[in-house]
Amino acid sequence: MAHLKTKATTRDLTAREQWKWSLVRPLYQKGLTKFDIINLVKCIDKMMTLPPPLQTEFQTKLDDYEKELNMPFLSTIEENAQEKGKEIGKEIGKEIGARKTCQENIIKILTNRFDNLPEKMIYTIKQIDDMSILENLLLPSINVNSLEEFQQLIDSALHKN
Repeated sequence: MAHLKTKATTRDLTAREQWKWSLVRPLYQKGLTKFDIINLVKCIDKMMTLPPPLQTEFQTKLDDYEKELNMPFLSTIEENAQEKGKEIGKEIGKEIGARKTCQENIIKILTNRFDNLPEKMIYTIKQIDDMSILENLLLPSINVNSLEEFQQLIDSALHKN
């Protein structure tokens, strides 16, 4: 039924969202196990894809309905995996933020000291992903005598790795 309704609603995504809801909701009322419901909902969800705004609307309906039934859509394992994913995402975000901050600080220091930084140097600094290299370039950016000398430090640091 999900496949047929997906084909029938190719041009009417609002109708698809309504059909998706009308196919998912009865699954909760048929006495199926939580595992079966989750798998069937995943299958229907993959078949009846919706654009983000309609998917959000559908997910809100589903969340509200599950709260009424006191039956969360996610299993404990999935909830734990989701939490772990959030933690990993936070760590990655912190690393990216620290790297960008270090890159920006090096560029600001050099710009403050030497006025015009060559675009190539700015580009090269922004391409450095290794935090240890960036940290090793930060202090020399304060004391270096010329941009040429700093470029040599960059080249040397990049060729070591």
